[in-house]
Amino acid sequence: MQALQKLGQTDDESDAMGQFAAIRTHQIEDFEELKEVVVGSRREIVQLERGKIKGEIAHARIGDLQIDVTSFNLGIRTSGVSHSSRIGFGLLAASGDHAMRSSYHSRPGDVLVMEPGCEHENRYYGGATLIIVMASADDISSSFGTEDRMGDPSSWWGKHYSGNAEAITGVVPRLQSLLGRLDDVPLTAEAAEFWKRSMIEAVTANIVAGIPSERDGPLPSALKVVRQVEEYLDSRPAEPVHISQICRQLHISRRTLHRAFHEALGVGPIAFLRYRRLCAVHTALRAQKDIRTISDIAMQFGFQNLGRFAGYYHQLFGEYPSQTRRDAFYWRNSRDTT
Repeated sequence: MQALQKLGQTDDESDAMGQFAAIRTHQIEDFEELKEVVVGSRREIVQLERGKIKGEIAHARIGDLQIDVTSFNLGIRTSGVSHSSRIGFGLLAASGDHAMRSSYHSRPGDVLVMEPGCEHENRYYGGATLIIVMASADDISSSFGTEDRMGDPSSWWGKHYSGNAEAITGVVPRLQSLLGRLDDVPLTAEAAEFWKRSMIEAVTANIVAGIPSERDGPLPSALKVVRQVEEYLDSRPAEPVHISQICRQLHISRRTLHRAFHEALGVGPIAFLRYRRLCAVHTALRAQKDIRTISDIAMQFGFQNLGRFAGYYHQLFGEYPSQTRRDAFYWRNSRDTT
């Protein structure tokens, strides 16, 4: 994301560029901010690796083409629903360790195509950099209408396309360079149309040149179990849930549950439930209207031993609960005074 270091600008500066291109960026310091990576989509985030999340999010547009870019330094798991009316092209620009996207092992240069309104489940270990382009059906028709296979996005969305050396050494740097110049050069309507088409061509290069990857990730049955567990947890967001309750609700054994979680997420269900509960505490501590004590919040989410809770919290987020609350308070006050 080095090419994105200089992208910050105010709304007034964006207006001065004209209506054909704009970009805004901000630094992130909490996993909750990663819920806003793609404008118009819904996602939930669970932090899976220990430490303080650091990174950056940039939202850009060229004409009506939406481009979202993010980088982050620690492992997370994302799940949710993609944009309701646009086709998403998710290019993995860099990966700290390894990534798993919709049952595919994903490497830098690979592209995952998301159909409108589809569910997704992705994991990134060691951090990652992503470039996500959200195109309309008209964009695809205009760019590939003369080509039978490419002109029908339903024939290739929902699939994963492997990159090659050109994608890593050529396409990714070109995309980052283009985004890095959006705040330097005001674009005419004609220039914006050209760069919009260039952006679409860059993220679809793997699709034009190759064939879909074979699924080499978790079995769909394991992902289904995890999804059912999360749906059950989401139906009871304000209370802790015991592993025995999940097994009874889903009519499965603990052994089956453990096997599904290790297959789908790489961690056991008990560890994952703890991560979710810690993330819920983190979000509550940052909430302005939540005036409960830290011990009351911890108890509400199933942590009785406050010393052990503080240790778990510090291991996951790289800070203690009191620091999270204090930083959120200072951030709100500084925002109100600026």
